[in-house]
Amino acid sequence: AKQWYQRRVRGAQYISWIVSFLVAYSDYAELTLIALIIPYLRCEWNLTPAFEATITISIFVVYAISAMLCGKLADIFGRRTVMSVTTLLLIIAAGGAALAPNKYLFLFWRSLTGLCVGANFSTIVVYSTEFCPNAYRTYGPVIAIMGSYFSMFTVNLFGYFVLNDIGWRWLIIIITIPVVPAFILLILFPESPRYLVVSGQQERANAAIKTMAWLNRVELPEKLSIYCHQESAELGSYAVLWKTKEYKVPTIALAVMYFANILIETGVLVFLPLAFISTFCGETGKAPKRDRCATLSQDDLLMLSVSALGSLVGCAAAFFITGWFGRLKPLRVSSGVQVAIMALLFVCFGEFYLFGVATLIKIINAIVVMIIWIIIPETFATIIRSTATGVINSSGKCGAVVGTAAVILFFYVSPILVVCVFVAASLLTFGMSFVLTKETRDTILADT
Repeated sequence: AKQWYQRRVRGAQYISWIVSFLVAYSDYAELTLIALIIPYLRCEWNLTPAFEATITISIFVVYAISAMLCGKLADIFGRRTVMSVTTLLLIIAAGGAALAPNKYLFLFWRSLTGLCVGANFSTIVVYSTEFCPNAYRTYGPVIAIMGSYFSMFTVNLFGYFVLNDIGWRWLIIIITIPVVPAFILLILFPESPRYLVVSGQQERANAAIKTMAWLNRVELPEKLSIYCHQESAELGSYAVLWKTKEYKVPTIALAVMYFANILIETGVLVFLPLAFISTFCGETGKAPKRDRCATLSQDDLLMLSVSALGSLVGCAAAFFITGWFGRLKPLRVSSGVQVAIMALLFVCFGEFYLFGVATLIKIINAIVVMIIWIIIPETFATIIRSTATGVINSSGKCGAVVGTAAVILFFYVSPILVVCVFVAASLLTFGMSFVLTKETRDTILADT
């Protein structure tokens, strides 16, 4: 009973989870936002298809670069340090985009947004995981992903009330509000104790643990001794990540799977608004008619909001499934089911059919993505955990570039071609799930 009590999560863990939720909220909020407002920008600024693609893809390109670089920086300078800077920049970028007088300044501010979001999401999963006892470590990535998926729902919901009334500029401001308390909490909350230990900062590690003890109302021994068996010189080393067989295969497999699933997730996110405002369901297999100033109706926005709830359902389901059956079996089964569900997009029998299939896709895709994010921090050592997370997250945003480009460039040529891309990505995920052979549920973070 004493051991159970000591392993309980309390104040410090709750705060880390709140920070995780708020920081991760901005990730899919920004991605959902651009999918919603592109039809309005197209009409207001007379955008060409090429510039539409540039605005949409730029955030993903910068995101991918930022995720890889800032993952390494978070291993060298600290998780909290990197996120504090990028969260402040994210607030500034949102204000700039909302006030942008033309498409070029809007593109600049959205690119800066991508830089900040890429750094934050790669780091927050690691940060929140490292605050928890091993028995509760899955809560960190689960709550972060739930924050992201919750933002998909709320942005669509806010769009329902805001877009056709007061405009897209106010929508940008509204969805940035949760980032403000996240920045304040990051300033007040300590650095990850695990990071401080492996980086050799013993005094700061002691102070961080004492702060956690105070928040958790736990008394520490008078003489607190912390040591680490890992070499701090290897912090953020790509060599350790790529040249160590133990890490090389999982890194490649997880990166490919995340690439494929974010391709699907982002592609479907952009695909649905276009499908709702076009003749996709009425003329399946034919090139839909393009109306430059066509916008989403209130019914369309409502269906997008409700379908986004599917991601939250999938996220919660993954949390319980991985607790009962481990990581690998649920990953293989869910990725196989995803292939079958994606194939349903080859036909469309009306908007409600499209809404139902989209909801199923969001549920199963969220399960796969959530399992991947649970596996990532359990696989890598503390000295390279953020670096590995950044590499894998960067591959995901490369997938977002491909998925978005496929939809924007080919939807009005042949939507079936876009669906083929989605199905191919789901098949790739299913195949790569068998490359992973190590069950990580019982891995101890200190040992890895």
